Amino acid sequence: MQYEIIHKGQCTILQVKEARFDAKLAPAFRSVVEEHSEAIGHHLVLELTDVRFMDSSGLGAVMAVYKMLRGKKISVVNPQRPVRELLKLTRMDKLITHYDSVDIALDALA
Repeated sequence: MQYEIIHKGQCTILQVKEARFDAKLAPAFRSVVEEHSEAIGHHLVLELTDVRFMDSSGLGAVMAVYKMLRGKKISVVNPQRPVRELLKLTRMDKLITHYDSVDIALDALA
């Protein structure tokens, strides 16, 4: 999985640099978050600008991370329309807030 992790105060930004978030990517995503879990701040921001497609495996991986990081806030930034619609359809948008940009997500924490 291609990604970048940026720490800004109590926020950790995980930029997923893949076009598809599917069964092929999901295990690697969970592994990356698990590997970095102790360094993840109070708020994990998943920056999904490059993700054009997400299937149930990708959604399951995000839910697994949500459960793994109990007590920490998780947000999604700049989800493309298909991803945003999947989050809404599955009602995950009630658990995981989405923002239009990283700056807006960071400002929401301030």
